[in-house]
Amino acid sequence: MNRFAEIESFVAVIETGSFSAAAKRQNVAISAVSRRVDELEARLGVKLTQRSTRGVKTTERGRAYYGHCLRLLSDLREADSAASGEEGPIRGLIRIACPPAFGLRYLSPLANEFAASNPEVQFDIEMSDRPVDLIEGGFDFAIRLGRSEDPTLISEPLFSVHYVVAASPAFWDQHGRPRTPEDLAGLSALAYRVGPDPARWRFSRPNGQSVDVQLLPRIVANNGTVLVDAAKAGLGVCLEPDFVCNDAMQAGALETVLNDHRTYGRDAEIVRPAARPLSRRAEEFANTVREMFAVSAPWEMND
Repeated sequence: MNRFAEIESFVAVIETGSFSAAAKRQNVAISAVSRRVDELEARLGVKLTQRSTRGVKTTERGRAYYGHCLRLLSDLREADSAASGEEGPIRGLIRIACPPAFGLRYLSPLANEFAASNPEVQFDIEMSDRPVDLIEGGFDFAIRLGRSEDPTLISEPLFSVHYVVAASPAFWDQHGRPRTPEDLAGLSALAYRVGPDPARWRFSRPNGQSVDVQLLPRIVANNGTVLVDAAKAGLGVCLEPDFVCNDAMQAGALETVLNDHRTYGRDAEIVRPAARPLSRRAEEFANTVREMFAVSAPWEMND
């Protein structure tokens, strides 16, 4: 049993879409590729592939396993290069996770630029507002909002997140611009789905006193961009991170209020598994992300 050969054949099948194309790539018989994948599935006790006359597709477990295999092969090549003293260009898969609003506006352009400068690097980016399992999913690192308390993870601050209260100018013209948090009571809330009452917001006055305000939930969602779009349409008030609202604020589509009050403040962090050091390729991209926020966040430069 050659586990490495099994993995190489499995990856070749997934990437080429057929056993015949994988056999051609590896310069072996089709029967050899088929046998290796069969033995791999038998050893693991799970189905990794779905085969039909149209080709080969991965199962859900197969997709996850494929990501792990890509990392394994990339790390092995990287180790060989380091051992030989000829590191050469960075190559291999970088798998990361981040919130959609941050990923689309800020991380995606960085990844595109990095990939263009490093043609042997591949990206697998998971965008979700819910934390993913970095270890189970085989992620190099993630960008997360809020402090991580997981002892299996290592985190480092990336930038401070400030929340703003915003609505369209037309909405404020109709309902009046609040001077105190209490003036928000009863207004339509475009609320992020968190906690038992997403439309109950906490503020800290300039003197440090805290106050809770109850709004009426108009739209509740687990994605900040959805809520910002609703606010731009005049449907209510949102309480979102400044980096989510920034473009709409700069365009005049959203107007912030109560800027002398604090709401929820937290740090965005780079989080990675403690038991696995970053590969050279992942470390270099992480450095690219760090450099973006070394002085100040991009949206703060537009203020």
